[in-house]
Amino acid sequence: MFRLSPIGGLQSGVVALMMCSAVITLVEPFSKGTSAAVQDEIAAPADERAMEKFMARKLAAAQRALEGVSRGDFELIRKSSAEMSDLSRHEVWERMASARFVQDTADFVTATEFLDRMAEAEDSEGVSLGFMRLTMTCANCHAHVRSSSVALRHLDRSQTVAGR
Repeated sequence: MFRLSPIGGLQSGVVALMMCSAVITLVEPFSKGTSAAVQDEIAAPADERAMEKFMARKLAAAQRALEGVSRGDFELIRKSSAEMSDLSRHEVWERMASARFVQDTADFVTATEFLDRMAEAEDSEGVSLGFMRLTMTCANCHAHVRSSSVALRHLDRSQTVAGR
């Protein structure tokens, strides 16, 4: 018979945080609290291919951080978190500025700094928690960017190009 092992301490806190984050992520799109006006403030990047390449660099750095977390390679985690933090201060973000986007970026930088502090302290549980926080900031920002009002503006632009 399959039996789950009991969890406690930090492990139960991490599980609870992950569950809360999942519920918030699922419920947020249905909430009426986010105004379309705020979502519409995001400006589309001037060059989508450049943005895709840029985001691929952030993803690669995040993947290296995950590798560091899984191997206990704190130096790799520190290098990756520094790279992600530097990338989030890149000029491309200035072109997409909105109050929500600025907050999402600040949350991301805070998460990379926490991950770096935990790696510097060589805290295995701390880097696991830090990577989870980092992942949640990515998911939240991408959910914002994929919001219906932003997606519709993107669709309108591509239809205009296709209609020419």
